[in-house]
Amino acid sequence: MKKLFILVILSNFLVAQKDSLQIVKLDEIEIKSIKSSSILESVPLSISKIKVPRLWSKQQLSLQEYINSIPGVVTFNANNFAQDLRISIRGFGARSAFGIRGIKIIIDGIPETTPDGQGQLDNLPLQLIENIEVIRGSSSLRYGNAAGGVIFIETLKETENNFHELGLRGAQNNYKQTYYTSGLRFEKSQWLLHLNHQDGDGYRENSRFESTQFNLKGNYFLSNKTTIGFQFNSTNGPLAEDPGGQNFESFKNSPSKARDRNVLFKSGEKINHVKSAMNINYENGNFLVNSYSFISNRAFNAKLPFNFGGVVSLNRNYYGHGSYFTKKSKRNKIRLATQIGYDIMNQSDKRKRYKNNNGSKGEKTLGQIEKFESFGIYFIENISFGRFKLNGGIRWDNNFLKVDDNFISNGDDSGDIKFSAWSNEIGLSYKIQEKSYLFINSSESYETPTLSELSANPSGKGGFNDLLSVQKAKNFDFGLKFKSESTSFSIIGFIVNTENDLVPYELEEFPGRSFYQNAGKTLRKGIEIDFNHRLNKNFSTSIIYNFTNFKYEEYMLGESNLNGNYLPGIPTRFGNFELKYKNSKKLSAIYSRNYRGNLYANDNNTEEINSFWRDDISLSIPVKIGKNSFDLFLGCNNIFDKLYTDNVRINAFGNRYYEAAPGRIFFTGIKILI
Repeated sequence: MKKLFILVILSNFLVAQKDSLQIVKLDEIEIKSIKSSSILESVPLSISKIKVPRLWSKQQLSLQEYINSIPGVVTFNANNFAQDLRISIRGFGARSAFGIRGIKIIIDGIPETTPDGQGQLDNLPLQLIENIEVIRGSSSLRYGNAAGGVIFIETLKETENNFHELGLRGAQNNYKQTYYTSGLRFEKSQWLLHLNHQDGDGYRENSRFESTQFNLKGNYFLSNKTTIGFQFNSTNGPLAEDPGGQNFESFKNSPSKARDRNVLFKSGEKINHVKSAMNINYENGNFLVNSYSFISNRAFNAKLPFNFGGVVSLNRNYYGHGSYFTKKSKRNKIRLATQIGYDIMNQSDKRKRYKNNNGSKGEKTLGQIEKFESFGIYFIENISFGRFKLNGGIRWDNNFLKVDDNFISNGDDSGDIKFSAWSNEIGLSYKIQEKSYLFINSSESYETPTLSELSANPSGKGGFNDLLSVQKAKNFDFGLKFKSESTSFSIIGFIVNTENDLVPYELEEFPGRSFYQNAGKTLRKGIEIDFNHRLNKNFSTSIIYNFTNFKYEEYMLGESNLNGNYLPGIPTRFGNFELKYKNSKKLSAIYSRNYRGNLYANDNNTEEINSFWRDDISLSIPVKIGKNSFDLFLGCNNIFDKLYTDNVRINAFGNRYYEAAPGRIFFTGIKILI
């Protein structure tokens, strides 16, 4: 970590030169993910927000590029499109074999996470991202199931003038991206149309991918008080191959090679995802109403690297509706904001499994319909008085899970499960001086096993694995937030106690398939530091540093007592440094240095993944020829060609924990304003 401290010292040296530099003020930041309009520093929560520039100069391959500079967040698997990006916030989400678990994904106010707690980002239009807010810590009060953390994403919504742009990007390994975006503004409405296609061969063997996205988004202004929003998203991913995990020797000596079984069984997936949504926002003085509805369908087909049940066919329908009502009032010197809300969710998965005969679909091994229904209602009170801000609330959720076994030749394994949970939160912030706050917060979250985790039955039968229980967490945060004209800084400590941690593992007879079990208790402690400084009108810098100590408190694995072992998949130290330059002609450059410390790959802590530093640089150059405007991009990821793990397969059978990241990658692109 000496290198990180050297960068901190360098930044402080530059700060010391401020007498000879022009200081540019940092903007005041408003947040929306807590379902009320508040200034970032005053909220008694561990929360971060980044504003994404329209001129994005990085490769734009995955969301990892956007959230690496947020404290508390660790990302893996940016290059295996068959598994999707894996995100962990304070350990929540680390267990995921594919997709996102334990973290609520909200896009433009609409839940992207399914009711059972599974999320994915393959239908997120990266080119349209405008703001990202991340709540670190238990957030079930506002978002119910699987809210160990929240990622709240806003895409481009306001267009001052009509515009049309065409983008082209390319990189090594035959990566190509083409997109078109059009923004139209009318007297009472504004619309955004977006089309994107990308494909590539991938760094490793058997890792080709292809996807096409279509997005339509609009706002209709009924009046100056009422707005109706519309969304439609369609994503088609006909190809995403999975190269599989490697043992250490294979990772070290031939990192680009795929696992033989994955090639033999033609491992990979294809998806087709469609979502439509509508939301209504009404604001009249101190009274606010927000209501949303959505419906989604996801057709998923996958081939896994084993025979029995190695071909999966899933048709998922899920929909939801929710509303919240906020009333603001003032009594003497006390300001109040009272909020009542509810969420209704429904999910139906038609799941079938077949034998995988070396890549060909064989006889059927499972057929069942899995359902998840939920209802939640919550009450939140925000109180501001003097230098203090107090908020808190309570929520109740009722979840009903059911499986109907349609493949009864091996017995009827139908059944149902009911999970109900109370969640609460209370936080207090104290204003030390202008834009400087101390805060404490206590909150709870719960996380049901997802339907895919419940259907992964180690007995080999259908139905649900009825040995799995709900994971519960209690989160305690405390910290300092500071902001001046040119600097923002926060240091936050946290303690998280969990019960019935959901832990993945593999079996010899199903190598490559994840099963799940509960692991008693864990204790997670850590510190998150976030420092941002604008050096002058051209230069700015940011540094994040995270220290974690996540251990099992109660966990028996067979005859082994794993109490005191570290949770796998979480580095004990990680951080990021960025130096940004932008001049008056909008030429910009970004140098970033990302650090991930040592971590364990298994619960036994017998396999340790080494730390690494990765350096990236990118440059964007605006060019204007006559009335035409162009933006040129170029850059390099992993400048020093480091060998490191892009993904860690936790508790993988046969020590196949490793998935190598690409070496040095050059990329370039152009955006044309038409």
